[in-house]
Amino acid sequence: MCLQSPSLLLGLPTELRLQIYDGVVHLPIDCPVVRLPSSQQPAQPVPVLAISWFSLMLVCKTITEELRDYLHTSGNTTYELEIDNTDPKQKQRSIAKTVTWRRIPCPPSSVRILQANLVLHFGTGFWGCGGPNPILSQLYQVLNRFIHNGPLLARRSPLANHIRLNTLIVQGASLMKKAMIDKQKKQHRGQLQNYVSEVVERGLLFGAVDKIVCRWAEGEFDDDDKVTEWEVSFQEIGDMTEWERYGFEWGVPGSSSLANQPSQSDAST
Repeated sequence: MCLQSPSLLLGLPTELRLQIYDGVVHLPIDCPVVRLPSSQQPAQPVPVLAISWFSLMLVCKTITEELRDYLHTSGNTTYELEIDNTDPKQKQRSIAKTVTWRRIPCPPSSVRILQANLVLHFGTGFWGCGGPNPILSQLYQVLNRFIHNGPLLARRSPLANHIRLNTLIVQGASLMKKAMIDKQKKQHRGQLQNYVSEVVERGLLFGAVDKIVCRWAEGEFDDDDKVTEWEVSFQEIGDMTEWERYGFEWGVPGSSSLANQPSQSDAST
């Protein structure tokens, strides 16, 4: 039963309400959330995500049920986040302390595509003399925590059933001076693609992600080689000692594959 005062929204025809729901779901958001660079660090306080459609669901029971039905049938299943590596105060081998959600159009139980937009500083380096720079394991742990915790990356308890993505899109963009664009962007692209290849070939992410697409923002490259795809298939993972030493722990400590864990069913926001 709704609140005591009559609802103007419920007084509208159903077709108009559905159009309003569609508009609310597509409103841009700017929700920074704490990320953790390592699966071993304690969780930090969980922020509140300001999601318009979720707030609308709190109005009354009728709107909650109607909007829930809309969300499950609308086909809006793509989450989008941004990781900005351009802050001059940050070391360019590491990412900032937050990631920012730009689009959350459905509950975690319905998400099928995650698009991660990486905005890279000119000096960003993925590899050092001693191995991978922290930025790689930190990006990995953002995905790890999203799969297990949903959009609240630092929540203290995981989802009842982990998220399984049909597609992970990693989209890069670089802020550079024109004279330095081609060489450095190609280096960023090559290093990022090599990193994704190693993760896939190692057998990691199987059961959590079906396909990974690595691409660059429109206008970043003139050639045809700006999109690379990987199908994530089962592989024997083997000894993970060295990987975990660099911060590539996955899921439950000591386990680096979701192959034997259940797929997601209904996880609440």
